[in-house]
Amino acid sequence: MRYYKLSMDMEREKDIILHCKNCADIDLNTFSVGKYYDNYGISIMFYYDVNEGNVWTDFIANDKGWFIVSEKLRLILQELNSEIQFIDILICDNDGVTVEKKYYIANIVKVVDALCLNKSDYFETYIEGRGTIYTVSKYGIYENKTEGADIFKLDNWQQIPIFVSETFKKAIELNKCTGISFQEIAVE
Repeated sequence: MRYYKLSMDMEREKDIILHCKNCADIDLNTFSVGKYYDNYGISIMFYYDVNEGNVWTDFIANDKGWFIVSEKLRLILQELNSEIQFIDILICDNDGVTVEKKYYIANIVKVVDALCLNKSDYFETYIEGRGTIYTVSKYGIYENKTEGADIFKLDNWQQIPIFVSETFKKAIELNKCTGISFQEIAVE
């Protein structure tokens, strides 16, 4: 099977960019490390400026770099083989008017130890107390270590990028989801 690194489609114009309004108490890496978020006491609020963009996408740009998805994309993700926690967010325009569109932070909690160094371009850094950290510019994975997941993050402190299967890519293309691009990665 083919696998891909999932990214924001950077070739689009006029897409809405969300800005977190009350995220000072949320660590920037909260939704990047593959762990469940359990602070439901905070309503996560975003705003957007129509002068920056006015096109709603299924994977929406935001100032935190989080995987924020539309209701349409959430429904697709729920049908795939993975572990994802969906956290409701509130969105308003610059005037404070709440938008009726439903978007969620898709917190990918499926983490697999599948990084294939033989197929990756990387350099190593040793950090006392953590061990070896790999800074990867081109990813490769072991297919047999993905546990059949259609969307996942890599272990060994490589959790920030999101990786997806060919099954995921086909579902996105079939449903014409927007705001997403794919970069094929090497598989062993």
